[in-house]
Amino acid sequence: MSVSVLSRWVSRSSVSGGALALVLGMGWTGAAAAQDRPAGASEADGVTTLADIVVTAQKRAQRLSEVPMAVTAYGSDFLEKVGITKFDELAAFTPGLTVQEQSANNAGFVVRGVTTDSGSAQDEPRVAIFYDGVSASRNRGAYMELFDLDRVEVVKGPQATLFGRAALIGGINVIQHKADVGQASAAAELGVGSDGYYRAYGMANLPLATDKLALRLAATVRHRDGWVENLEGGDPLQGAKAQAYRGVLTFRPAEAVRFDLIVNHHHDDNSGTAFKSGTFVPAGGEISPYAPARLNRSAAGFEGGAETGLNRTVNTATLLGDWRLTPAWTLSSISGWRKFDSLETNDPDGSSMPFIQGAEDARGEQWSQELRLRFDDAGPLSGFAGVSYLHEKGSQRLSAMYDERYALALLSGLLITTPTRSTPSLAEAQAIGTGFLTAALSPAFGAATSTVATSLVSSLKPNHYEQSINYGETDSLDVYGDLTWKPVKALELTAGVRWTKDDKTSAVQGDLLNGTSRLGVLIGALGSTSPATQRALLTALLTPGAPLPAFGLFTQPQALISKSGSFDGRTYRLVGRYQFTPNVSVWASFAHGRRPDVISLTPGSLPGTSLTAKTLPAEEVDSFEVGTSAAFLNGRLRLNGSIYDYDYANFQTQKFDGGKLVTINAGKAKSPGAELQATWRPSEALELFGTYAYSHARFSGGAYDGDQFRLAPDHSVSLGAAYSRSLGALGVLSVLPTYTWRSKVFFDDANDRRDLQLPLLPTAPGLRDRVVDEYQDAYGLLNLRVRLERPAAGPWAVEVFATNLLNKKYLLDAGNTGDSFTFPTFVRGAPRLVGVSLSGKF
Repeated sequence: MSVSVLSRWVSRSSVSGGALALVLGMGWTGAAAAQDRPAGASEADGVTTLADIVVTAQKRAQRLSEVPMAVTAYGSDFLEKVGITKFDELAAFTPGLTVQEQSANNAGFVVRGVTTDSGSAQDEPRVAIFYDGVSASRNRGAYMELFDLDRVEVVKGPQATLFGRAALIGGINVIQHKADVGQASAAAELGVGSDGYYRAYGMANLPLATDKLALRLAATVRHRDGWVENLEGGDPLQGAKAQAYRGVLTFRPAEAVRFDLIVNHHHDDNSGTAFKSGTFVPAGGEISPYAPARLNRSAAGFEGGAETGLNRTVNTATLLGDWRLTPAWTLSSISGWRKFDSLETNDPDGSSMPFIQGAEDARGEQWSQELRLRFDDAGPLSGFAGVSYLHEKGSQRLSAMYDERYALALLSGLLITTPTRSTPSLAEAQAIGTGFLTAALSPAFGAATSTVATSLVSSLKPNHYEQSINYGETDSLDVYGDLTWKPVKALELTAGVRWTKDDKTSAVQGDLLNGTSRLGVLIGALGSTSPATQRALLTALLTPGAPLPAFGLFTQPQALISKSGSFDGRTYRLVGRYQFTPNVSVWASFAHGRRPDVISLTPGSLPGTSLTAKTLPAEEVDSFEVGTSAAFLNGRLRLNGSIYDYDYANFQTQKFDGGKLVTINAGKAKSPGAELQATWRPSEALELFGTYAYSHARFSGGAYDGDQFRLAPDHSVSLGAAYSRSLGALGVLSVLPTYTWRSKVFFDDANDRRDLQLPLLPTAPGLRDRVVDEYQDAYGLLNLRVRLERPAAGPWAVEVFATNLLNKKYLLDAGNTGDSFTFPTFVRGAPRLVGVSLSGKF
């Protein structure tokens, strides 16, 4: 590819050319250093048995086939071969895991039907996301680029005993490459493609002192234009612009001592999420979520004039220490610091109508320290015990600017009377509002009603600005232990327990940023049962300069208020594993998981409502699981599978209430399921792999009785085939098609049921969602990678790749904030991407 063509690719992105040069420069600089590496390095030795990856899911190094629980683990070779650089790509090949990337700031992690995606600083996660053992489970700071990794381990089932308070239903541990003190090495990759796509990656490993100290630097940049045109102008929506940098300093002062310092910086500067209304037809466009949208880019005075999009930064630092005190005893230390800061602005109504502009400003910081003592003398007893401490604090500021003239038309129940309609003009909205008030006020004003109604509508604010801020702070202490006993060589029994104590404080406030809402006062007057109060409020609205009471529209003013509490609880597991033959084992487990109590504070929403304060009890789950691991055909065929059954109590979910997302206790739920993974190498040239997952996650009792968990397909499948053939002097040609499929999913725990589509206002029974459409039917995606590698030349490789090769149309999300106002919005998934990359390792 010519330099001029590459320059055009770079110029289309806000990621600087300097950043790209730095990434690639790492690879070239490291390459020069690598020329002095020791001789004797070799490629794969041609053995056709499948590798059994080593994992640390049980806090000690074990072959994956020896681990008595449901674990999916992929090493760097597989991640690179399949082209996995994001969590949603990882999930496609992990049974029981779904990742919904609506945006990098609002990704939903779903393990066996249970979702973690709340951005509230008061809520608790269900799925633990770890980077080298340090929790990153706050949703807005968890999603980072996957690059330069040693492996990824996805552990399913209640794993709080092993992974701590956030692992109600599983954990994802991302293990980053450490520096190699013994050998210099480097790698670089540059790929370009359709939709303005490019990705660059560079790595350099530099020994600084013989066998003692080494530095590893890695970086990546990724850019793709959005795939939804905004007819209002600006960047296409759903675009991604990410930069990530990492430095790892490894120090091995002695054979038995090792320290790794890992520092990460990640930044997103993405175009906005393509929330497209399923109700309002855009002028000059179509209602389909796959057609161009017409969204407001910004509103005067809103968030400093920020355009729709995401600006997010995540910084982390981790210090790992391992001391082998004796051949049997090892002490490990994990120290972590994480900080994130994100601002995402969007157009929640999904139309050019200036009804609402929204923003979320989320911030968080945490410190953690863990000490773990491990014992293993190769005898019948082994285990570990430890203590950890976590301090975290965060906030989530939700701001919105409303045009009260459109809001009155909406709240009247007269704006939307059919499933779809044209986007209303301001004049039409004002006429609807005037007609509604004329009818509503005629008993009080008689012949003057029309004049009064016109005056009230004309006095409404075009830009009412309000916000709510929730805060959360937690100090958490964990003490845990895990013991394994092997009474005979073939049998092992494990028991583990963890005690957790949380000291928590939640706080909330509601602010009117440019004064009281005139429409809020009007709603208060119409809803008053006192004629005198109604008359006084209406008179104040009609009198220029008259003082008005402090009313918000969808967020009521609330002075900062806080509530604290202390909670503790226990989680535990019992596991048995039996090794029938060297290649076949079975295991069974019972585990009790717990999601900590939540202190939930929410300011009033609609006028007349007030603060809601409640403590939601700990969500608990009992899990029963049986699994097997087997290898056949001299290790060329590997199978892993399990069946499970979960019982939940106090299941916490979220629903919209008066335009606000609030956490509620949905009661009981059940989730039986099964998973299977298989890899088969029938010949030296061909490797086949596949996964299948079944999850029947349903609510049991209550309003959601029988409903399917949101984002939780009953069935999901992934299939892949890796074929390679030598072309002699040209190199080795590899072809890798993959196909992923999943069954129907709902985007809300209420499953968009008609009987649960309640009116936004009791006084407007017609003001409700009219269509059951917030789901995605079953669909599949086909990807293809074709690679030519020349091992003797570096090795260098060139690869042609395509994702969503058949250009399948599908939804990422539906409902969203718009649904709370009775007009849901829809976010489409990524279309076909075709590209080419050049890479080299040295």
